[in-house]
Amino acid sequence: MARRVVMTAEPREKARLAHEAYEAVLAGEAAVASDGFVGARAEMPRRPARPEKPRLVPPKDVPSPKNSPLGAVAHVMHNVAHIELNAIDLAMDTVARFASLRGALPDQFFIDFAHVADDESRHLLWCLQRLEELGVEYGDMVAHDVLWEGAEATAEDPLARMAVVPCMQEARGLDAGPRLVERLVGHGDNRSASIIRRISDEEVGHVAVGAAWFRTVCEVLRDVDAETSGEDVAAATFRSYIRRLAPDALRGPFNVEDRARAGIDPSWFTDDVASAVPVERHTHAIDVDAARALRDRLSNVVEIEHRAAHH
Repeated sequence: MARRVVMTAEPREKARLAHEAYEAVLAGEAAVASDGFVGARAEMPRRPARPEKPRLVPPKDVPSPKNSPLGAVAHVMHNVAHIELNAIDLAMDTVARFASLRGALPDQFFIDFAHVADDESRHLLWCLQRLEELGVEYGDMVAHDVLWEGAEATAEDPLARMAVVPCMQEARGLDAGPRLVERLVGHGDNRSASIIRRISDEEVGHVAVGAAWFRTVCEVLRDVDAETSGEDVAAATFRSYIRRLAPDALRGPFNVEDRARAGIDPSWFTDDVASAVPVERHTHAIDVDAARALRDRLSNVVEIEHRAAHH
């Protein structure tokens, strides 16, 4: 199911399949950690299936709102539709690509990301409907491939995937959301603004999923007897990944309040924590003995996959 979603090119069909996959899990018709749901890891493609349009270009070649062939409002909605299409694939790829960690990571990990894909499918359909109302189709403007490049860069390391996709890419969406809403309201389009506002609100939960699993895996991979605080380890590990994989993401402005709601401490992305707001930190409980065993297995998997990536 997960692989089928990733390998479906037509956007509405991709959204439909993502929703059906998660519904099957909820109904007990498919076990999310089974081979039938996630597919074999070796079968996962390097890239997802994509429609013929939009044509993918370097980010610098994507027109600005001022120069957009679609008009300012449709430009925003087209960009967000493209983000949501990628987000479906990013979530389902995470479910399937790290299937080798089944048993080391609990079923809830896979269920959480199948749920994220389901949410993203709704977001995509909202955007496609609004584009249609505006007389525009998805693909009428070029788009970039930066989001999927983040998936390729983290294909061998689940902790890197958590850092780059939900905790960086989707967190940047939290930063941009209020500005987009304000821009759309300024253009007199309250309907489009309400769609973006709702998407932005729901993205807080998606970032929270990534942050919670990032913390959990950090706890597992560190020495469980160490005195270093788990939050210090999570912040240092996150910044290490982002400096290497996406250094520009450590530049503001940041939506500190929504990041905190999602469980991302300011120490993850800035040295200036004097005005830190309360952070809703979440982890998944694992007892000490289980953590040691899980740490060993995860460490081995990450090391093996890292070596494979460099041969």
